[in-house]
Amino acid sequence: MRKSIVLVVVLALALTCAVVFAQRGPQVPPATGAMLDLANNLAAAINKQDAAALQKMVAADAVYLDEDGHAPPVARWITALTTGTPAKEIAISAHHSQMWDTGGWVSFNYDLKENFQGQPKVVKGTASITVKKDGADWKIVLIHGALMQKVAGLTQ
Repeated sequence: MRKSIVLVVVLALALTCAVVFAQRGPQVPPATGAMLDLANNLAAAINKQDAAALQKMVAADAVYLDEDGHAPPVARWITALTTGTPAKEIAISAHHSQMWDTGGWVSFNYDLKENFQGQPKVVKGTASITVKKDGADWKIVLIHGALMQKVAGLTQ
């Protein structure tokens, strides 16, 4: 009798684990190829304060959405990232992407070093970028920037 109970408990635990892992789905692979190149080129343009290179990466109809759902002009996003003294410095990590024939997306975490009110600060967040194929180039059509936020009792 005792062996039967142990067997039922082990089978129930195994079934529960199988169901939980099956619901998670496959993980999105790390960014590679053109999508990783795009993310690295974006970071390089910001680090070099190269507004022209950043502008060349975005489509004419590109939209930027901030973490609050506002849609400021993309030109304002470019200016904010490529101006200031000292230059802003961005480092990207944990990148993922997917690509199709004429479109794709890339996302990554970032640490953006900048000065705020004369003091050095590091802003952390996640960027999600959607792109479309334009001839031989990939053009950014949607940028979403989300800041990492800490909420007492939930994320700390």
